[in-house]
Amino acid sequence: MADSNKGQHFVWKYLPVAALVIWGAFSITNNLWYDEAYSASMVSLPWIRLIYITAVDDHSPFYYILLKLFYHLCGGGTHFWGLKLMSVLFMLGYILLGKYYVKKLFGEKVSVYFMLFSILSPIMSVQAGNVRMYAVAIFFMTLMGLTAYDIYLGATRKKWIVFCAASICTVYCHTFALIQTFLFYLLFLAVLLYTRQKEKIKPFFLCGIIVSVVFSPWLLVTCRQFILRMRYDTGSVAIHPTMYSFMDYCAEWFSALETPIAPVVFLGLGMTVVLGYFAVDWMRREKNYAPAVGMGALGLTVLAGVLISVYVNNCFLGRYAFPGFGFLMLFLAVGFCQIASCKWRFSILAVAVFCFLMQYISELRLEYDRGLETYETFWEEQVTQEDVMIGPFVHAIFLNVYHPELQYYLNGYKSYSIPFVNTDELTNIAQLESVGGNIWWICFQGGTPEALADVYSYEEAVSFHYMYYDFVIYRLEKK
Repeated sequence: MADSNKGQHFVWKYLPVAALVIWGAFSITNNLWYDEAYSASMVSLPWIRLIYITAVDDHSPFYYILLKLFYHLCGGGTHFWGLKLMSVLFMLGYILLGKYYVKKLFGEKVSVYFMLFSILSPIMSVQAGNVRMYAVAIFFMTLMGLTAYDIYLGATRKKWIVFCAASICTVYCHTFALIQTFLFYLLFLAVLLYTRQKEKIKPFFLCGIIVSVVFSPWLLVTCRQFILRMRYDTGSVAIHPTMYSFMDYCAEWFSALETPIAPVVFLGLGMTVVLGYFAVDWMRREKNYAPAVGMGALGLTVLAGVLISVYVNNCFLGRYAFPGFGFLMLFLAVGFCQIASCKWRFSILAVAVFCFLMQYISELRLEYDRGLETYETFWEEQVTQEDVMIGPFVHAIFLNVYHPELQYYLNGYKSYSIPFVNTDELTNIAQLESVGGNIWWICFQGGTPEALADVYSYEEAVSFHYMYYDFVIYRLEKK
């Protein structure tokens, strides 16, 4: 038993190092997909413009403010390793919560498997290097949940302050993190009432009031965003979730939405069901239902997202529930600790490692895709400062984050929420008459500059594959 505990402690000690190495591989590349490029463009904007765009888009400016500060701390520029590194560091913070806080509350054994399943979970690798707010959100949501259980065991003023501060940061991360926090508060209140811990009701409501007051300025903006989407986003309203949508959720939770691997999805789903059965058995045996409260908040968030998508607006994606995945990792960890059979334990770990390796290799291939080199070579050899680049829609033109000094056009309407700099709308071909250099058209494979064919002839200059996309760039010549 002593040898076993010694080996367990060794693993507990060095798992955060393993997480940093594994996830750190995503922070040294310069490849960005569209949503990441959106974040990269946001941090290059003036503060007022940044806050304005978040006010008319979907999320609060909290994440972008942190990202902008960290971006400039890392030197800025058009190599975006600093943006990826911030996500990795928040994920490392989440792992350290598992190392120290989970150990304090649930013991070292649960802590080890909390960290291990977090590292092996494909969605964690996907989000660890993603330049989006989800790594920040899972850190603060996990801190809030663990602090709530710590308060349940024994409240102090310091714990209530941490709980309140973590809650404020969580609700400002993401709209569905706000929903998940609200649901968690309801469940936490129900637990306090059920266990008759009346002395904790007053500080609980004080925390709730403080969080509500601090978030209230942005709550008005959030409500306005929902109203605008309900009123004008007719496409999303017309499309309702189906069974295929549920499979998309599963693909994102257990694999990756853009590049799902079917065996990883189904094996991950099956492993979760099996460990969930043992987790319930652990809670019954230990008389500790804290993991169920976290899972309740996560499950109700998913249900709320699905109901909003069905009856209001089809806006829910699997990643929106990610801030609560620390609760799922705790659930899996306590379930695994309940398994006595060595064969079962080895089999489950083998499945987890297999799923991790398949998805991790896939993500590394994306992160180290050589398409950006092809694009940069084309740029160095053929593009000048007098050139302009035109795209048929914003998703085809996001590569301008790598060369923001050039003039870009979107053919037709440009949304007020587009953050890409030096990007205007092209509504009249006469706008191109003063161009002193080449005119380029960038689009996805299969597209052509037919919209300008009456005035300009075109020929393909370069085509390349980049992450999820196949691009083609045409050179336009006036007829």
